[in-house]
Amino acid sequence: MKELKELKELKELKVLKDLKHLKGLSSVKSGTGIKFLTPAVSPGSHCPMRIASVIVKDIQGLSSLLVGTQECATHSRLFNPHPEGRQGELHWLYTLSDQEVVFGCREGVRDALKKMDQAGARAILLIATCIPELIGEDMEGIIQEIQPELSARVTYVMLGQFKNVSHPPGSWKTMKALGLLMEKKAMDARRINVLGRAPEEDHIPEPSLLPELVRQGIALRYLAPGASLEDLQNAGDAALNLVVSPYTQPLAVQMQEELGIPYVSLHHRYAVKDIDQAYGDIAQRFGLSWGDAFAEERWRALALENQAQQRLGGLRFVCAPRVDLPIPLSVYLTGLGMESLLLHLEEYYPEDKDHARELISRGYDPLICRMVNEEAELPILQKLNPDLCFGYMSYTDIRIPCVANMMDYYGQVGYERTRGLLTRILGVAAKVDTKENKGNKEQGGMAYGTASV
Repeated sequence: MKELKELKELKELKVLKDLKHLKGLSSVKSGTGIKFLTPAVSPGSHCPMRIASVIVKDIQGLSSLLVGTQECATHSRLFNPHPEGRQGELHWLYTLSDQEVVFGCREGVRDALKKMDQAGARAILLIATCIPELIGEDMEGIIQEIQPELSARVTYVMLGQFKNVSHPPGSWKTMKALGLLMEKKAMDARRINVLGRAPEEDHIPEPSLLPELVRQGIALRYLAPGASLEDLQNAGDAALNLVVSPYTQPLAVQMQEELGIPYVSLHHRYAVKDIDQAYGDIAQRFGLSWGDAFAEERWRALALENQAQQRLGGLRFVCAPRVDLPIPLSVYLTGLGMESLLLHLEEYYPEDKDHARELISRGYDPLICRMVNEEAELPILQKLNPDLCFGYMSYTDIRIPCVANMMDYYGQVGYERTRGLLTRILGVAAKVDTKENKGNKEQGGMAYGTASV
């Protein structure tokens, strides 16, 4: 017994040595406070400018001007290859000269915006990359100065990678910037903006809430890549915004502050009681009655929640890459009795502060990190010895049971998402049970992990 205790203490010391540089969630206040799990950061994270280039390409009628180095321009063209879009949009690149890298690009950007306006651009998103942000170029001032001379409305987003380590800011900051193209309009009492799904996304299951709203006479407008400039410009008439993606939560907050449109966020709600509350709020606002519309899917989700509390209680977990919203997910899982050990955060969203506060109030303060190199990180996770790992780990010999494909839920909300999530988790737990039983019979021990009932 003494030898086993000493061996366990030695393993714990090795794990602590690997993790001592990380901060707990309570000490992280923004994305800049997140440390890499290992020094081996290759291949690194995607530049946020890449995502902005993709988004603007997919919004009909919206033009763009990217301001950066030759490398930025070349990289952007990989994802937005044509200077002219299908509906007459202009996607121009402004490559900084050596002199502009040092002294700024004010005059050049002004001239480029004028030329785009003369060429027929209807609205322009100015995308500023690392150098303009490093030298402190005042893009807001440039736009305010030139706007009275233009017919096109101009907005901007600052996406220096040194401030935005990974790709999510390229999404949420770009969507928030597009909010500046909106104007307050007379409210349409039967109109809802759906923030975070494209008008037609056949590859993503549609939440049952949306067709039910249409059936009861509510008009839906979808605001996401795939929408049109007209959709954005007219969005100020909605009676409510429904948020189904973390990438549009900051936009919803901005629209409430500037246009007076309230919002209901659905993307971070997993617990049946939380979904009940949101659906109840929506029904009350519009005088709707759900009847039995969601009765069956709600019952199935609730039954799985009860099952999950019995099976998952006491299990420890980590979140690896490709988990949508790890902090709200952790709040939900700890509510089922699980323990959060370590979370990979691709981004610390503005709303994460509220979810972090709730998780910490429950007595959990998981370590926070960024993972970008599996080969170096996997041994550390295996030393930590969690019962479950949520997210993507490509190694086939990993001994930690993994609940993979956690990004499959983008744009999905409600009882059916909860049912799908719990079905996936309980399925992995069942495989663990099977392996344990087989290992106990054949070898007198567990095959992998420490999951137990």
